[in-house]
Amino acid sequence: MNIEQHKTQIIQKVQNIQDEKLLDEIDTVLNGNYIVAYTIDGKPLTKNQYVNHIESISESIANGAKTFTTEEVRNRIFA
Repeated sequence: MNIEQHKTQIIQKVQNIQDEKLLDEIDTVLNGNYIVAYTIDGKPLTKNQYVNHIESISESIANGAKTFTTEEVRNRIFA
C-alpha cells in the first residue's frame, strides 16, 4: 500500500467514527499537543507543556540554579 492509499484508508475510518471523545483525541494528536509525560504529582503534560518545562529548567540552570551530581542524588535517596 502506498502513502496515498494509506491516507485514504485512514480518512475513511475517521469519517465513520461516531465517538466525540475519540475524535477529540485524534485532533489532539494531529495538532501535536498530545500527552508525552506526567509530573511527579501525576499531572499530564502535553508535548508543548513538556518542551516549555524543559526549556524553563535549562534557563534556570544557565542562570545559576543549583544542580546535583549523580552521586549526590544517590546519597540523598539512599541515605
